[in-house]
Amino acid sequence: MKRLFRLCLFLQCLVGFSVWGTSYLREYSQVEKLKTHMEETEEFRQMQISPESLKRLRQFVKEERMDFSECLAVLLVEQDFVLDGSVELDRETLQRKIALFQRKKPKPFGQLVLACEKIFLDLVYFPLPKTKGESKFFFEDGYGMVRSYGGNRTHEGIDIFGSSKERSYYPVVSMTDGIVEKIGWLPLGGYRIGILSPGGGYFYYAHLSAYEKDFQVGDRVCAGEILGLMGDTGYGPEGTSGKFPVHLHLGIYITDHRGEEMSVNPYPILVLLENQTQEYQY
Repeated sequence: MKRLFRLCLFLQCLVGFSVWGTSYLREYSQVEKLKTHMEETEEFRQMQISPESLKRLRQFVKEERMDFSECLAVLLVEQDFVLDGSVELDRETLQRKIALFQRKKPKPFGQLVLACEKIFLDLVYFPLPKTKGESKFFFEDGYGMVRSYGGNRTHEGIDIFGSSKERSYYPVVSMTDGIVEKIGWLPLGGYRIGILSPGGGYFYYAHLSAYEKDFQVGDRVCAGEILGLMGDTGYGPEGTSGKFPVHLHLGIYITDHRGEEMSVNPYPILVLLENQTQEYQY
């Protein structure tokens, strides 16, 4: 009887160890997928993340008091940079995986976490405020589409249209706190303004019909502050307008390890912020 009991106990321990070992090997294999500068890959920059996943993760880290960017970085690697709404969120599991990444791949994991912080850390508002009346905005995922003006190139942002086609009707607000890094005319972007957020993300607002005030490089702006008015400027020398419908072109950029600018897809971020709006009367 004692021998049978010992055998059963041994088998239970063996099964338990086997399950633990399989789980550990699976998690370790996920860590091994993480390579240096994966934040510079096309897979990361495409931001194939469902807005539902972002909303759930935001709520989860708030309730569990965890770091959003660390959790997102783990999930991106684990899911091969494609997150849908079905991703599972568990505090103990994520904490264990974060610790494993930090121990086994501290440098590439830190790089990926930093990139996530630059993009997501400072987000506050959708770039177009609502009014008490009807105010609808339309946008789709046009990131990476081919453009021909100025030579063959890809579209590095998202175009947002309003229900009103009138130039200068909609104010454009800053999505984040930050400082003015660039301002003035660009042949493609028309009158544009670029805001560098505290976390290091660069938010680019283009085709403005006018600026709210005489902004200078280095000026501080607050999230929700009006930057200018939606317009249709660009595609020519300074002052050119009317070559395309009135809209806001919104771009989000981070820097690579060489210090060069690279775009990321703003689409899931805009969907995430769609209901986080200022309200103005216009």
